[in-house]
Amino acid sequence: MNEELGTKTRVVLGMSGGTDSSVTAMMLKEQGYHVIGVSLWFFGTDNSFDPSEPLPNFIIDAQKLAQQLGLEHHVIDARREFRDTIIQFFLDEYMAGRTPSPCIQCNPQLKWKLLLEKANELKCDYIATGHYIQIRKESDCFYIHKGKDPAKDQSYFLWNLGQDILSRTLTPLGKYTKPEVREIAKSFGFSDVAKKKESMGICFMNRMDYRDFLQEMIPDIDQKIGRGKVTDTKGNQLGWHDGYPYYTVGQKRGLELEEKSGLMVSRIDADTNTLILEKKDDLNRMKIKVSDYYFANSNDSQEPNINTVVRGLGRNPQKHSKLHIINEKELEVHLEDPAWAIAPGQPVAFYIGDKLIGGGFAE
Repeated sequence: MNEELGTKTRVVLGMSGGTDSSVTAMMLKEQGYHVIGVSLWFFGTDNSFDPSEPLPNFIIDAQKLAQQLGLEHHVIDARREFRDTIIQFFLDEYMAGRTPSPCIQCNPQLKWKLLLEKANELKCDYIATGHYIQIRKESDCFYIHKGKDPAKDQSYFLWNLGQDILSRTLTPLGKYTKPEVREIAKSFGFSDVAKKKESMGICFMNRMDYRDFLQEMIPDIDQKIGRGKVTDTKGNQLGWHDGYPYYTVGQKRGLELEEKSGLMVSRIDADTNTLILEKKDDLNRMKIKVSDYYFANSNDSQEPNINTVVRGLGRNPQKHSKLHIINEKELEVHLEDPAWAIAPGQPVAFYIGDKLIGGGFAE
């Protein structure tokens, strides 16, 4: 409670209309917070950005719940900003021959940024989300820790959230599993909320294959790029492919090879529209170069018991790694256990136990 103001502690909660943010609203209200719901409108049915366009169902669901709980509710229409920053980043990365993770950009640049700005506008002490993570303070530094539910842990995509954000963020679901959260919804009398389906995949693609999305957003992509060569590491041509943006490291589906070889994509040369193939075992890496890295505390990068995590098509290293700082923008990860099929552009996260200490992008 905010005793100095003589009022309840005010918190802006990101409400998506789903189970997690809805249960977070119930829990925070029961704990005595003055909760203000905010729904972020990031994408719609077209690119007109008409403010009179009907609200999407997830926002209507959030509004209904806020009304049932007696909460103030706001909608932030950020569709144009989302398209110009996050979707454009997604497209640019694939056109550069990289494999992007748009959530990594969206979290600090848009989602948390907008929630924090709204909190400041409404004179709120905190922001809150339905993420399955825990935030703990050690000395003068705030760290994200993995949530209780390993199947729902979302810390991997949050390594670049700054101290200004973490110091004001509440994440009450981090101490619960998803089944427990569904039971909490039922205990509050919201069985319909408990039954909501999980949202999966990249939000703005609505379960669409990313290749179809690229063609929809860049109608002339096939004319711009076209078919290209598939070669081995010595430059010998092995066949053809449909265009480099449609492939990632570790992939062998969709290649037109002159004969079966068991080889798979190890490198993408966007400048020449060429895919270079290697054997599966040759995609193992004992070193990873990482760019645009961030650490909650720079001293953590020298710790001896760091685990490196790279999610995606490849296999994660299991043992500890050592980090070598090259300069302010780049570092190199030396692994005890190999990582497989690391694609440029993939996010790389660093942990000590269940504590997230930082991350960067694979190169």
